[in-house]
Amino acid sequence: MLTHIGKAEGPEILICCGSGGVGKTTLSAAIGLYGALSGLKTLVLTIDPARRLADSLGLKDFNAEAQQVPLDQLPDIGGCTLGSLHAMMLDAKRTFDQLIECYASGVLRKKIFENRYYQYLSNHMAGSHEYMAMEKLFEVYSQSRYDLIVLDTPPTRRALDFLDAPQRLLNLLGHSFFWKLFKPYFKAGRWSVRLLHLIASPILRVVGKIIGLQALTDLTSFLQLWDDMLFEGFNQRASAVKKLLSGHPTLFLAVATPQRQPLNEAMFLYEKLCENRMPFGGFIINRVHGTQLQPSFAGHYKKSEFHYFDTKISRDLMTKMHQSYLYHERMARSDARSIAEFRNKAGEGIDVVEILSAEEEVSDLRDLYQISRQLMRFSGSG
Repeated sequence: MLTHIGKAEGPEILICCGSGGVGKTTLSAAIGLYGALSGLKTLVLTIDPARRLADSLGLKDFNAEAQQVPLDQLPDIGGCTLGSLHAMMLDAKRTFDQLIECYASGVLRKKIFENRYYQYLSNHMAGSHEYMAMEKLFEVYSQSRYDLIVLDTPPTRRALDFLDAPQRLLNLLGHSFFWKLFKPYFKAGRWSVRLLHLIASPILRVVGKIIGLQALTDLTSFLQLWDDMLFEGFNQRASAVKKLLSGHPTLFLAVATPQRQPLNEAMFLYEKLCENRMPFGGFIINRVHGTQLQPSFAGHYKKSEFHYFDTKISRDLMTKMHQSYLYHERMARSDARSIAEFRNKAGEGIDVVEILSAEEEVSDLRDLYQISRQLMRFSGSG
């Protein structure tokens, strides 16, 4: 898994996936930084990142163009051959438009871009965002500009939504209820004649009354263009994306936190990836409560007064500190039990990396560096 980053046999694509709220975006950035610290030209392709992550990378904002992250904030890394780190935010609409430009000539391209159903599809259709994440990954990889690409996948309820998205989108457009209604009219002759025949259909007249004649016209126009020009190209592209995801350059990483639901989601993802023979790199369990606190604290609490260096601490503050200590200890024991059970379920030979819970939010590149150092210690690099 991470042990091979920067080596000849190492991965070229790392895909971080898991349920929402487990810190995938921050970890993707930290893994990207780890790649740069390993001497690689690295790109982090992220999905709708939080403002604070752009701040932590020293960027004014994320956008659809790759931006180089200034690494001058990093502490002395002593002898490392430093590569470079770049970040890019997925723009699903723009990526969809670029695909259309690949498969449509100027006049037909203009018709598609002006079609209101396409405008809705490219912005809002379920699955289009996930489809475009895979498409952008394929595009960037094909350009051979980076040694390592780290993809932060969209947060989804179903762990494999982003894998299924290309085929689901093709199925929806190729085998939908509307498509079955419209298909006979596409073979009737010139489009204007076909449209008259279509509107004359009793079933479609009812549909037109429900959704409106203009909406029906927009939909049928788009499906005609899809059938004539786009379906075959999109179908071939989806096959190429699937081949890339299942090939040797790619590794999937399942990100979770020590709570039951994220761990179950990560295990479900692992099992599905195995079923589909997709390359799995291991688990990263984020926000783990460690046991670094001094066990002698409880003994100090029993004293009538407590001093921190030369400062006397009040009893009230001492009580609050003790409660915090006990809470942290309970969480640490709970996390340790959950992770031990998870490791046992995953079995031997599967990497499980634990990332300690940070005391504060990640706010700058140095904070990301501390996470990267934990990854480096796991791999034996630091």
